[in-house]
Amino acid sequence: MNPVVGVDVAKGASVVQAFLQRNKPFGKSKQIRHTPHGFEQLHALLKQLQRETNQKPKIILEPTGHYHRILVLYLKDQGYEVILVNPLQSHRAKQTGLRKVKTDAADAWHLGQLYYQQSDWTTQRRHEEDRMDLQYLTRQLEFITGLYVQAKLNMGALLDQVFPTYPTVFKDVYSKVSLNLLEASLSDSFSDYTFEQWASLLRKSAVRTPAETWITEKVQRLQTAILQNPVRKIPYGLERALQSMIGCIRVFQEQMTELEKLIEATSATVPDVLLLESIPGIGTKLAAVIAAELGDISQFNHPKQVVAFAGIDPSVFSSGQFVASENRITKRGSKRLRRAVYLAVTCGLRKDLNSRIKPYYDKKKSEGKPHKVAVIACANKLLHHIYSILRKREPYAL
Repeated sequence: MNPVVGVDVAKGASVVQAFLQRNKPFGKSKQIRHTPHGFEQLHALLKQLQRETNQKPKIILEPTGHYHRILVLYLKDQGYEVILVNPLQSHRAKQTGLRKVKTDAADAWHLGQLYYQQSDWTTQRRHEEDRMDLQYLTRQLEFITGLYVQAKLNMGALLDQVFPTYPTVFKDVYSKVSLNLLEASLSDSFSDYTFEQWASLLRKSAVRTPAETWITEKVQRLQTAILQNPVRKIPYGLERALQSMIGCIRVFQEQMTELEKLIEATSATVPDVLLLESIPGIGTKLAAVIAAELGDISQFNHPKQVVAFAGIDPSVFSSGQFVASENRITKRGSKRLRRAVYLAVTCGLRKDLNSRIKPYYDKKKSEGKPHKVAVIACANKLLHHIYSILRKREPYAL
C-alpha cells in the first residue's frame, strides 16, 4: 500500500481526503479547522491511516497564499513528509475529468489521485528557522519599500503644486533635513524670511551641526527658489495633505532602517548569505533575498532546476515542422528570486564589477541581442554560479 492524504487548503480550514492506495479512498472527505482541536483531528486521521497500512502516509497539498504555512509547520513538527504541488500541475489534474466539478472535496480528491500519477515527488524540506525569519523580513522590507516609493511619488505631485522650485534646493528632497525644513516653513506659506531667519531654521532642521558655508549655500538657493516660485499662498487642503505625506515618509524611512538592521543581523546566522555576498554586485540585502527565496539548495539536483524555479528558463514552442525562434522566459517561478537575480546582474555590470558576467553580456550584445535579453541570459548564467558555490560551499572566484 502507498497511503497519501490530499489536502485542499483554504482560509481557516482545509478539506482532507485520505487514500490507502490508488483509487481506494480511506473514508470520506473531512473538513479540518485550523485550530488545535482541528489539528488533533487531522493527526488522529493520519495515525489511523498509518495503523491500517503499516506505513506513514505522505501529505500532498497546493500552496494557497500564506494559509498553508501553519498547516505545513504542524505536519512537519509531527514528523510527516509534505509535498507542495505546483498550482499548474494541480490545475491540469482537475481538468482531466469529463465532468466540470469544483468543490473543496473534489480538489482534495484530485490532489490525492495526482500523487499516484508521479513517482518522483520531492517532499518539502524543513526550512531553518533563521532562513524563514529572513524570508519574512525581506518580504516585509519589499512591501514597505513599495509603499515608500508610492508615498514619494504622491508627495512629489503635491510639492509640484505648492513649491515646484523646491527640488533645486536639496539634492535629496526626502532627506531628514529637507523634510524638517519643509514642514517648518509650510505653515508660513514660504513667506519672505530674512537670511538669518532661514539660517536659524536650517540649523534647527539639520540632524547634525552644519557648517556655515553649507548654510549660506542653502539659504541662497532657497531665496532663489522662492523668487521663482509662482505660488505665494498655499491652500489649506494642500498644506495638510503635504504635512500628512511628510509624516508617512518619515515612518516608512524609520521602518526600512529598522528592517535593514534586522536583516543584517539575521543574515549573519545564515551561511548561504555570506557565500552569496562574495559575488561582485551582491550586497547583504540582495544576498538575503536570494538565500531566503531559494531555500535549501539541496532540494535542486541540477542548476537548470534553479533557473526554472526563478522563472527565467526560455519557453519552448514547436509544432510539426515549425519551431519558434523567439521564445520568452516562462515567468512561472519565484518573482522575488527573479527580480533579485536581475538586480544582481545589473549591479555586477556597473563599472565591470563582475568580470565573469561582463564578457558574457558583451558577447550577447555582439550577437545583436537587446539589453534586457542579454541581462536575462546573464541572470541564467549567474544562477548556475550560485548553484555551484552553494553546493560546493566555496566563495565566488573571479
